[in-house]
Amino acid sequence: MRVSPKWSQRLLRKGVLVDETYRLFSGWAFDLNADQNLANGLAGRQSTQGWEDEILATIRRRIRDFELVESLIVLAQHGMPISDWRHCLRLWVGATEEPFHTFALGWLFEERARGRLAIRSEDLLGVVDDAAGRRGGKAAPISDYSRVRAARDLLKTAGDLGMVEGSGPVRTFANISMSDDVLVYYVQLIADLEGDASKVPNSRLWRLAYMSPDDVHHSLLHLHQFRRLNYQVAGSLVQLAPPAGSALEFARQVAR
Repeated sequence: MRVSPKWSQRLLRKGVLVDETYRLFSGWAFDLNADQNLANGLAGRQSTQGWEDEILATIRRRIRDFELVESLIVLAQHGMPISDWRHCLRLWVGATEEPFHTFALGWLFEERARGRLAIRSEDLLGVVDDAAGRRGGKAAPISDYSRVRAARDLLKTAGDLGMVEGSGPVRTFANISMSDDVLVYYVQLIADLEGDASKVPNSRLWRLAYMSPDDVHHSLLHLHQFRRLNYQVAGSLVQLAPPAGSALEFARQVAR
C-alpha cells in the first residue's frame, strides 16, 4: 500500500475534526456504504446546516482512500481511547495530506530538534510556499491570502493532532507519549505505507511522533522485550517482524 501525500485546500482549511471523526468511526457499520454512515453518524448534530454540510464534505473527502482508513475505524469502533486514537489519526493525516506532511516531517520536527521554543503562523509561510511548489505545473499559484490562511491552518492542525500546544498566536512544542498499542500500530501502518517492514526503523514517518531513528530503535527494543513484536539487530543487519500482517489485521487483534 504505497501512497503519496496529496494537496487538499479543503482538508487543511476545515481541519482534522478529531471529535467528529472519532464519533463517526465509533458507530461505523460496515454493511452500509460511506454516505449512509456519514448520514447516520453526523447528520443533525451540528449547530447549522451549513457547517454540517462542510463537515460531511470534508470527512467524505478524507475517507476516500478507504483501505488506508479502515484500521482507524476498527480501533474507534472497539473503544480505543480518543487520546490514543488521535496519535493514530496523526500518522494517517501526516502520511497522506499536504501541506501538513511537508510541515510536520520537515520544518516542525527539525526546528524542535534545533531547540526552537516558540512557533508563530508567520514562521510557516516558507513551508506553505515549498509545499505549494510541489503540486505540479498545472496547479494555480497560491494567493497571498491563501498563504497566510494555510500557515494558520497548519499550526491549528498541529495543535489538534497533539504536536503543539497553546491557544494564542504563539504556540510551543508538545511532548508526545504513546502507549505500546499505539507504537505497534505505528509499526504496522508504517510497514504498510513503506511497503516493507525492513524500512520501518528508519522511516521519516516516525517524525510525526517526534521520534528520531535512535528513539525508534529504543522503542522497538522495548516492544521486543515485552513480546509485542520481533526485533533483532546484529551489527548493520536488522530484522523486524510485526505481530500482524497489516495495520488492519492488528487493529482487529487489539479490538478483541
